[in-house]
This record gives sequence, structure tokens and C-alpha cells, in this order.
Amino acid sequence: MPTTAQTLRTDTLPARGAGAGLALHPFLGIRRTRHSFARDRTPAFYVLEQRRGAELLQRGVIGALDLGTAERAVHPHEHVLPHKVAVQRSILRAVGGSPEPVLLACRGATGVDSVLDPVTAGPPDTELSQPDGIRHLLWRCTDPDQQAVVAAGLAEQPALLADGHHRFAAALEHRRTFGGRPGPWDRLPALVVDTAGHPLGLRAIHRHLPGLPAEEAAARASTVATVEEVTRPGPSPVPRPGEFILTGAGVRHWSVRDVSADHVRSALRGRPPSWASLDTAVLHHLFIDRVWRGALSSPQISYLHGTPRGPQPVPAGGTLVLLAPPTEADVHDLAGNGILMPQKSTAFGPKPLPWLVTYHHTHQTRTRAGRH
Repeated sequence: MPTTAQTLRTDTLPARGAGAGLALHPFLGIRRTRHSFARDRTPAFYVLEQRRGAELLQRGVIGALDLGTAERAVHPHEHVLPHKVAVQRSILRAVGGSPEPVLLACRGATGVDSVLDPVTAGPPDTELSQPDGIRHLLWRCTDPDQQAVVAAGLAEQPALLADGHHRFAAALEHRRTFGGRPGPWDRLPALVVDTAGHPLGLRAIHRHLPGLPAEEAAARASTVATVEEVTRPGPSPVPRPGEFILTGAGVRHWSVRDVSADHVRSALRGRPPSWASLDTAVLHHLFIDRVWRGALSSPQISYLHGTPRGPQPVPAGGTLVLLAPPTEADVHDLAGNGILMPQKSTAFGPKPLPWLVTYHHTHQTRTRAGRH
């Protein structure tokens, strides 16, 4: 069985300085409507709101991110899996562009709200309702003066890559295949959210190990940690930071906590010291790669996103490992210092709706000085 370490790239990137800000540009989008698609003929920033009833869940700006400067201005926080990057490159080539923006989080963008407020005061250009009750509203910002204010406000600082690591990596790889020749592949759609005014939700991504009975997982875990079966009735307990909850078919639950510091140091030798406080790093490198390695009949790990009621759906058989999410502040701090977390460590949201506005390469037009 391949170890987790064999699926990962380097654990650290150069620490990112505060001087590199986002370069976000208006673009010609193809917007999804209720019954078809609309091709815009004027470059726009797209202001997105997601609402449930009268509650505003999120507001941000979708623009075309300059990939030439993004490697300095955008702070990834997770590893990527090479086969998933390959899948995203296949989608990019098949679509001829990007049907879903990556999600970026910045903290304090000067003057941007002074544009977003009047733009969203009028009726949206696109409004779509989903079965979950969330409405996606999209406004085009086409005024050059307003666009300049938005671009300048976002250029003041770098941003955290909250969601879309595999799409981001695929776009960078795709761009490199053109050998520096300029074109629409130099940009990638990005939804930028100022989390100072519109905080993102952050949930854990849980793990399911199909070939490992939960009772055996708990017994083996007890050799390096305190393990206690949770006997209270009801749904799975909610793990706290530094704790894992093991469950088998959603019936029996075990709390795993107070993991041996000596075993953690040994498992994470050669990794960034800050990984010792990351539950996903301890889970993968100590428990999955060492403690449970001999009992796992399958190398396959399923990643299940958390919901307010736990992961859905809960698989039958094997071991479901529930984790607590990190804090957004911790993610920002690690990413700003060039420290990558293990793959699938976070689930930021809400995410933009795929195909709501597409950045299609052939729909872009070339402008002066080789820009598009």
C-alpha cells in the first residue's frame, strides 16, 4: 500500500511576502441563465451573492486572475493529488476554459464595498435557485471607473486559496505548455471574498477507510493514544481539535485523543514542526501510514465533506474517521509562511455554482499590449 507521503509534493513553499497583491481583471463571461446561456460582449467583473431567504451567505467578486503573478499573490494551503490535477486539466481542455472559479479569501479590500453596494442595489443580471434553497445572484460590473476601484482594492494584498487547489494547479500546468506565449490561458476565473466582511464557512473533511473494521482501528489506536468508547445514544459525537472520532456503520463510536508526542515526532520526522498540531497530518502519517497500515486491506481512502449533521452519506462498513476543522486564522498563518497542509484538510464555503459564469478561452478578445 502506498504511503501518504508518496502522494504528496513538498511540504513547504517559499514564505509569501505581504507586497504581492492580486491582479484581477474583467473578462467576457458566458453566463448561465434559467433556460440557456448568455455570451457577454462587454468585459465585466461579476458580483456574486448567495442568499437563503433574506440571509446573505456570501458576497464576492469574480474576475480573471493573472496566473503570471498568482504564484506570488495566491497562497495555497493544501497539497494536491497528481491524478486529480490531471482530471482537471482534462476538463479544462475539453471545455476550452474554466466553468467554475477558484475561491480566494482576502482580509480587508479598500474601497471594494463602495462599488459592490451600488452594483447590487439593482436587479441581478442572473438569478438561479437551487433545490437546497440557496439563490445565486449575479451582477455585471462593466463601468471602467468601478472596475479600477475593485482591481486596486484587491491588488493591495495576497489572498488565500480557499478552494480549487487542483484547478489552480491544472491551470498553471496548462499555461506552461504554451512556453510563455500570451493568450487567454494566462488567466483563471476566481471568486474573491473579503472575509473581514463576509466570513467563509469552514468544515472538516472526514475519512472513510473501507478495509478496516472500526473495532480493530480503535484497538490499534490505543497503542499510541487514549481511546475511549463513547456509549451515549444518538448521532456521532462532534470531535474537538486534537481528537478523532472513530465509528463503525454509525453504531459504535470511539474517541481517540492525547496522542503520544513521541510517536507524532517520529511519524512527522522531516515535516514542518507545525504539522504536529494538524489533525490531518497526524491522522495520515501516524495512524494511516503506521498504526493501521498492516490492517488496511485496501489503499483506497474516501474523503467525505462535513455538514451540520455530520458527513453525508455515512458509508456502511469499514472505519469512518471524523475530524475537527482547523481555524481560518491558522490556515492563513500557515499558508502565509509557505506551509502546506495535507490534501483535503479543509472545506471552505459556500462555493460558487459551477457553470454560473464560464471563462471560455475562445470568447476572450485580444486587447492592446498583448493583453486579453
